[in-house]
Amino acid sequence: MIKNFFRTIAAALSFSVLAGAEAQLVADSDLPIDITGDTAEFQDNLATWTGNVRVVQGEGILTTKRLEAVLLDDGGFETITAIGDVRYSNGKEALTGGRAVFNDQARTITMTEDVIVTQGKQVLSAGKVTYWVDTGKVLFTPEAGKRIRGLFFTQSDDEQT
Repeated sequence: MIKNFFRTIAAALSFSVLAGAEAQLVADSDLPIDITGDTAEFQDNLATWTGNVRVVQGEGILTTKRLEAVLLDDGGFETITAIGDVRYSNGKEALTGGRAVFNDQARTITMTEDVIVTQGKQVLSAGKVTYWVDTGKVLFTPEAGKRIRGLFFTQSDDEQT
C-alpha cells in the first residue's frame, strides 16, 4: 500500500510532460498530467512553476508553492523539486511536508520538513521520508532530538477503511 502510494507521488513529481520518453511509474501512467501555476519559466535546463502550483494525474493531486525540474539534454530529467507546503493526495492517502525531491539517478523521492503520511486513520510523522522507487523501500527518519511517531488502528469486521 505504501509502495503504490509513493509510486504515484513519483509519477506526479516526474510528470512526463518534461520527461519526454521517461517511463511513468504507475499503472495509470497513460493518463494526462495537468500542471498549472501562476507562472512558468523555462531557461536552459531548468523548468520552474511558481505560485499555487498544482499537478494532477487521475486521482492524484500534488500542490506546492514552487516546482523545479532540472532537465537533461536527452529530454529526461535529473531532479524534480517541490518546495513549500508540499501536499499530495489520491483520495485514499495523503502526504504533506515542506519539500520533496525526486532524484532520477538515485531513483529516490525524499520529503522533508515535518512530514505527515496519512492512510485512512493511520498516521505516521517524521522529519524525513525517503522512498526508493525501484525497490519500494521506505525509510522514516526523525528530526534531531525527536522520534518517529505512528498512530495505528486495528480494523474490526464492521469497520473497513
